Amino acid sequence: SPRMQALFSGEGGTSFFRVALWKSAVQMIRDHPLFGVGLDNFLYAYRGRYILDAAWQEPNLNHPHNILLDFATRLGFLGLLAGGWLFICLGRALWRALQGATGRWLPVAAGFSGGLAAIVVHGLVDHSFFLVDLAFTFYLMLGTAVWLDNLPNAPKITEQSSQVNRQGEHTQ
Repeated sequence: SPRMQALFSGEGGTSFFRVALWKSAVQMIRDHPLFGVGLDNFLYAYRGRYILDAAWQEPNLNHPHNILLDFATRLGFLGLLAGGWLFICLGRALWRALQGATGRWLPVAAGFSGGLAAIVVHGLVDHSFFLVDLAFTFYLMLGTAVWLDNLPNAPKITEQSSQVNRQGEHTQ
């Protein structure tokens, strides 16, 4: 269809702007490889120095519409490594939780796994981490996944260990 051809032609529309934006982001990374331009500074660096002439219609973009470029432009190579490590930790914790979860926690682990897949796939073409609500969701998923992963190893509370004598002291 003509609409699909326009999406992938690179001659206009959002795909054209994303490619121009990604080129600008790569140049920004080249200029600030170690620590990036800083959190929430993409907009100022982009429109101040890195915007390409062909993309002048969109000067107010505050992120590069790609999660890898977003981490690298904001936090540099070290931040990209740290962000990658966080995503790998979440993926591994969810994988282990899926292997060990049963009953009511299996759908939670499966749902969070689907959520992680959505974050990564959506992150290839748009914002998916550096907004308060998105980061909160990510860290909620990470914390819950780590908890689920450790659930079978958690200390068990038995009736005997939780009994309290009349003086308010726990019995052994």
